Order: sequence, then C-alpha cells, then structure tokens
Amino acid sequence: MNSGTKKMMGAAKIQVTTGVSRYGNPEPQIELRAPKGTPHRQVRAALFALAAEVELETPQHEGWIVQIDPLSDESGRVYLELMNCEEPEVARGLDLLRRICQ
Repeated sequence: MNSGTKKMMGAAKIQVTTGVSRYGNPEPQIELRAPKGTPHRQVRAALFALAAEVELETPQHEGWIVQIDPLSDESGRVYLELMNCEEPEVARGLDLLRRICQ
C-alpha cells in the first residue's frame, strides 16, 4: 500500500457492520468513508488492500467470497458473500473483519 493510501485510511471512517444483500441475506462488511476530496482511485486502492487482507486472513475451511463495492467517489465497502448465511458464519465473518480493522 502506498503512503497516500495509508494516510487516507488513517483519516477515513471505518466501521464493521452487518449489511443485507438484495436477497435479504446478512453480509458482514467493512464500510469505509474517506475524507472529502479523496481521489476515487485511492478509495478503490484502499478497498482492494482491505479485501486482500481479508482473503489472506480467511481460514481455508470458510466458503465465503470476499467482494468490494465502491459506493461513491469517497466511500465503499468490503463485504463477505456468505455460503450458508447462518448466525455462526455471520459471527465468524464479523470477528475476522473486526480483527483486521483494529
């Protein structure tokens, strides 16, 4: 990650929450809101960097898929498409995302 992206992430608002897919399924997610005026490419780079970290930290037995969703020029999210959408899987996903965001 380059120094500009690291600096932006340090100033960004980052939250771990549970979103809902268009099908009504839970989606553990990292929401990122960059400071006003942040170039959209820096936001996308930060989302990809977070997604890569989530992929690398995901245990081999988990079947979820790590996705990014750039919502606007200054915000986006990294989310997990869960395999089973059951509460234990949601909890494991949220735990992983929280550990990464600490």
